Amino acid sequence: MTRKLTTAAIIATIGACSAANAQVSNQLNTSPNNITIRGGIALPADSSLSNVSSTFTNLGFEYQFGDSLFKGGDTFLSVDAFFNNFDHVVAWPIAVNQRFYTGTNAAGHRSYYFIGVGMTFLNVTTSGGAIAARGGLGTELGPNIVAELGGYISDRAEGARGNAVTFNIGYRF
Repeated sequence: MTRKLTTAAIIATIGACSAANAQVSNQLNTSPNNITIRGGIALPADSSLSNVSSTFTNLGFEYQFGDSLFKGGDTFLSVDAFFNNFDHVVAWPIAVNQRFYTGTNAAGHRSYYFIGVGMTFLNVTTSGGAIAARGGLGTELGPNIVAELGGYISDRAEGARGNAVTFNIGYRF
């Protein structure tokens, strides 16, 4: 008798949940959100990088967290890659950042500055990683387009530093 009551209760619960779920009209949103893809150039600010090339291609990826560490801004993870003629990656700066909004530009879009800390992994003469910092200025050029001027500084890793200045245009999803 107890098994029959337990089975009936489980079936009734599943039925009630199914009926309640059928009433929900929200669809699962599978579009990318809180992601920014950036591209531009990186100018080395250290002889260990400038000996490799005077200009690198910079590709970046950002993921904005749902909650911010500080009120009035955004906390995000950034991963960048400095390419030498797309042959190989010379530096991989990875940082946790905070974006602070400072106001609006002439078109009514927000301007901001950002700071971050993390690691830079270098592959110049030998491979290694070092503590790094990142900072810069940016502005929204449209609802999804951003322009940024950034700076990277790192400690020495196997004789090289990942110091660079970057100019990027990005698209926020």
